[in-house]
Amino acid sequence: MVTLAVVLGGIGSLVAWYLSNEGYLPGDAMVRSWSAQKDRAGEAGTADDNWVVGDVAVRSKDDAVTGYGIAAGQDGKKLWEYVPPGRGEICGTAEHAGTGAVLVARGAAGGDVAGLPGAGCTTILALDAKDGRELWKEEAKPAKDAFGDAVPGSAPTLDARGDLAVVAQDRRRPEPDAQGNPVRQNGKSDDVTLRGLDLRTGKLRWTAELPDRCGPQSVSMGEKRVFAVLSCDAGGRDEREVSELTVAAFDRATGALAWNAPIDDRRPLDPKTAVGIESVDPLVLSVGAAPDNPATSNPSASEAGVFVPFDANGRPGPVIDASRDKGVINAGDRMQTAVAGDRLYALSGYWQKGNHDIVVAFDLKTGEQVWSEEMDNPAPALAVLDGRVTVLNEWSTQAEAITTVVELDPDDGEELDERHFRDEVPGPVGGMYAHDGRLITASQGGGAPFTAYERW
Repeated sequence: MVTLAVVLGGIGSLVAWYLSNEGYLPGDAMVRSWSAQKDRAGEAGTADDNWVVGDVAVRSKDDAVTGYGIAAGQDGKKLWEYVPPGRGEICGTAEHAGTGAVLVARGAAGGDVAGLPGAGCTTILALDAKDGRELWKEEAKPAKDAFGDAVPGSAPTLDARGDLAVVAQDRRRPEPDAQGNPVRQNGKSDDVTLRGLDLRTGKLRWTAELPDRCGPQSVSMGEKRVFAVLSCDAGGRDEREVSELTVAAFDRATGALAWNAPIDDRRPLDPKTAVGIESVDPLVLSVGAAPDNPATSNPSASEAGVFVPFDANGRPGPVIDASRDKGVINAGDRMQTAVAGDRLYALSGYWQKGNHDIVVAFDLKTGEQVWSEEMDNPAPALAVLDGRVTVLNEWSTQAEAITTVVELDPDDGEELDERHFRDEVPGPVGGMYAHDGRLITASQGGGAPFTAYERW
């Protein structure tokens, strides 16, 4: 009898383990609620963007912007689709939620004119998030030089939050310096602009006065301020000796400049350095290496780069190194970091007979690691949802099928829940959202653009 009980217990454990890992054990599973209609064949892009506006999930690719209903009963239904006329392409998007509107930029095929990158991305328009109808449109002609030829210029950088849209543009023409490297030269006053518009009407609210010889490279909007990474040239009223990247804050209501601070407070940051805005409330930047100089002009930045937080007055906080004792945080990849409160959460990946990931939490005020939690399997995506650090896990260290979701306590990293997907999550994952108790994942590339899951 004892032997039989042991055998039956072993069989029961194996059955429970199998049911759990396959998502068939109640209280331990994630069940698919719905999947949005698959993309048309051949439509998959390499730079898909996605975000949620109210009850609409938006997918933007180079050939179309599409809205999917995620409210109760809509089940990912395609509500509308905007396709640029002719052979135009989507060349810019505002990925933050606005008040029921979607802000995009469109231009010529490839976003260029006569092979010049950015020169043809000149039309900005707002679409109603519910039905995709055009609310307003702003068109401009490609910038030209004294001879009437189109010149290269960056595509506009967009953001939207609440009822405000922000459009940043730097169309200064690059000129070679003494070493033959391209350097942006100050041009006409309208070559560099940062404007605030009414998101629903397109009416101009303010035009920011940018620092001398500086142009916006990226922009992101917080609750009270608009933040922009600026590329500033040497010379000008401030007698800047070298060109560098800075970060500036502008008043959200008026566009007035609050402050403009060096990203590295010890020495100028090379304008070729990759800088991303990880968070705006609080402001956190990811600073990588210049493409042709891994050491960069910032000696504190390794090839992996660093994270730099700023306080409300533009003072940089302790730097957090992306290269860890075990693993590297790759801020250049999607879904690798998340900021909530005064914490930065990140995935630190390393190779050891397969891919492995560690979830690490940092205190932004001190720069110190607060806790770390190693995942049993690779973790391709992380987000903070409903007050929990939510991490997707793959099936094994050498397989890319996403089969598990793990939720961690943001305070100490303690595991609060682990559930297994009955159906594999379409990947690669480019976004995760919590909506009406469901987990919604966004897939980059082909297949279903959005899929919703619920606990079972």
